[in-house]
Amino acid sequence: MIKRPFLWGIGAFVMGILLAWYKIPLIFLVILAFVGWLLIYLFMFSLNKFINRKDIFLWSLPFLIFLGYFAMGEQMKPPDMDMAFREKEACSLTGEVNMIVKKPSGNVYYLKDNKVTLLEGSTYLVENILVYAKDSCEYLIGNQITVSGTIYKFSKNTNPGGFNENLYYKIQNIDYKVYAKEIDLADDNYSKYHFILNKIKRELINSYEKILPEKEAGILMAMVLGEKYLLGDEINSLYQENGISHILAISGLHISLVGAAVYFCLRKLRLGLIVSTLLSLIFIYSYGVLTNFSVSTNRAVVMYSVMLIAKIIGKTFDMLSALSLSAFIILLQNPMEIFNAGFLLSFAAVFGIALLVPCFNILFKSKKILLQSLYTSVCVQIFTLPAILYFFFQISIYSVIINLIILPLTSLLLLTAIVAGVFGFLFYPIAMFVAGGAKYILSFYEFVCTIGSKMPANLLTVGRPDIIRIVLYYLLILIFIYGVNRYKKRSFLLILLFAVGILIFPKQGEGLTVTMLDVGQGEAIYMETGEGLNFLIDGGSIDVNGVGIYRIRPFLLSRGINHIDYAIVTHGDTDHTSGLMELMEDGKIKIVNLILPKIDSSNNRWDREDITINDQDEFKDLKELAAKCKVNLMYIKAGDYIREGKLDITCLHPLEGYMYSSRNAYSTVLSVKYGDFDMLLTGDLEAEGERNITKMPLSQYDVLKVAHHGSKNSTSQEFLKIIKPRLSLISCGKDNRYGHPHEELLERLDDIGSELVITYESGAITIKTDGRRVFMKGYMD
Repeated sequence: MIKRPFLWGIGAFVMGILLAWYKIPLIFLVILAFVGWLLIYLFMFSLNKFINRKDIFLWSLPFLIFLGYFAMGEQMKPPDMDMAFREKEACSLTGEVNMIVKKPSGNVYYLKDNKVTLLEGSTYLVENILVYAKDSCEYLIGNQITVSGTIYKFSKNTNPGGFNENLYYKIQNIDYKVYAKEIDLADDNYSKYHFILNKIKRELINSYEKILPEKEAGILMAMVLGEKYLLGDEINSLYQENGISHILAISGLHISLVGAAVYFCLRKLRLGLIVSTLLSLIFIYSYGVLTNFSVSTNRAVVMYSVMLIAKIIGKTFDMLSALSLSAFIILLQNPMEIFNAGFLLSFAAVFGIALLVPCFNILFKSKKILLQSLYTSVCVQIFTLPAILYFFFQISIYSVIINLIILPLTSLLLLTAIVAGVFGFLFYPIAMFVAGGAKYILSFYEFVCTIGSKMPANLLTVGRPDIIRIVLYYLLILIFIYGVNRYKKRSFLLILLFAVGILIFPKQGEGLTVTMLDVGQGEAIYMETGEGLNFLIDGGSIDVNGVGIYRIRPFLLSRGINHIDYAIVTHGDTDHTSGLMELMEDGKIKIVNLILPKIDSSNNRWDREDITINDQDEFKDLKELAAKCKVNLMYIKAGDYIREGKLDITCLHPLEGYMYSSRNAYSTVLSVKYGDFDMLLTGDLEAEGERNITKMPLSQYDVLKVAHHGSKNSTSQEFLKIIKPRLSLISCGKDNRYGHPHEELLERLDDIGSELVITYESGAITIKTDGRRVFMKGYMD
């Protein structure tokens, strides 16, 4: 008889979800279900050596695939209101407050059952909306409020490795966000249950803020209450770099500790088994509501509930069955959770403990607590590795050791945090005394993580693994588990090592890869050869805040890049330099060489009255930052080149001693050749510079990076007739105030028959070539 039917069931349900996500036609699903039922029949009745006739749950598996398919299909449907406006629209709405999250800048209200009226008068029903408010009013869960403001669609990710706001909130089943101008109370009815829980939370928050410094208070509020608005970026980053950020989330440890304490106290009061169990379940559910029910909390509550109920009905608690049931409940509510980093990491960690730890106990029998802790830490790392790399691109080399040091104190920290919080509004002296213990533990955590961050090669940048390697990785893990359980040989550890090697040592690319990132109104072009030499040509934006940290850096890390060999700046405008400066200040991506155009500021022809002190050296700030960050500074002029294998980059502009009338006029122009492929990168070059380089012997180019974001005064007809690019790329922001790309420029490109691709339409544009064949793809295509 087949064990753990819940595990098989969740597998079938997840298969249906994935088939819907990849838009597999329903007819293929019907064929799959028919084949499945046929195989079940054959194995059950004709080849009954493999399947027992008592395993009747197998007949439900195709139905569960259908259930997952239709549940996901329904979740993927856009709201009816999506067709009524483009990106944003003035609106008024009425909805019921479902959850309140405090932020440094105000409150965020999660509203359900909303009635939204747009500016043109149409009214729509919308299930869930996020409202950002700067007002100081404290509304209650259950209140109905009326909001006037601007409603926005969530933005989609347009760059590899970037944050997908649309998917993130789709996972939370939230349709839109609204920035409120005015909020009024429409109905003062409220949930007394949520009111009491919120009052308890407020008292605990006040406790932590009163008895601890802000940094420590922020950490304990995140750990105990799920409130992260006081959690500093520095601590968050430090914990993440060292692989212990999981302690900041409400997890199974929290639920088990709190639930076990309550259950123990109730039993000591001689309450019956059923009453103690019921009250414990109510308590941990309330704790889940209090902490906003994260995925890990949801999982832990369900698993703990199954464990308590198993005691009542006299059954043995099975971790894998409880885990499967928990996953099914969560995904049935919202199938999109399958793409949630928290969901994948939480479940992968517990699967690692349930499946891999027994294998290590078979291979290395030991009852020593230290070794058991080591097995658990290693197994969690192994099973969560693909998810960590997929979402964060890096792994902490010393995280297993750091977790061994940190985790034994976590239960004590959590206990002291809860006791300190409770006594904070009961008896202040005891709260201060207990909080001192928590503060010492947190100081120790910070000390350990600081040492870990300073260790050589603390972070290994691997990049985002592709789906094929992830599937192969888990197949090898399953082979390892099967082999160890059946043959009990240590030689199967080689399979584990091979699996990890496949994941963290990907095959190097071949040829030349060029990616023009979507950075809004700005420019950033990344180039990489198969040998690993890489370049960043410009990197800035004037309409995307933090473009270096939130767009360029994630892209580089997703490709496994933690350094730039050559960063080339074409000219000094902010829309070409802001992100590059952010990268240098941040330090997570090492810039080895910074190349600036070789110009003499005394040669400019600007009106002297218009020149400010900063204009006399357009790269003053960039140079100072490069010196501070120990970046090698180099200069480039017409005739200089970089050659490496088949790659040849030649500078065509500016000429030495060039007299320029604007920053755009001295823009560096690079001719890139790789075998038979060639590409012309023109910065923000204008007509004056174009006339200079057209005097040179130029040939036709396969690809042109259109100058100055497609402005009217660049890329003249004469210039285009000489270079005749087959493909033209433009980097600019959607609906930008400059009107880029200009209609006249588009007509000129059309006249020569050049194919045009624009970043705001296609997202990041990637070109791959082996020197003969050329492949182009937009990230949004």
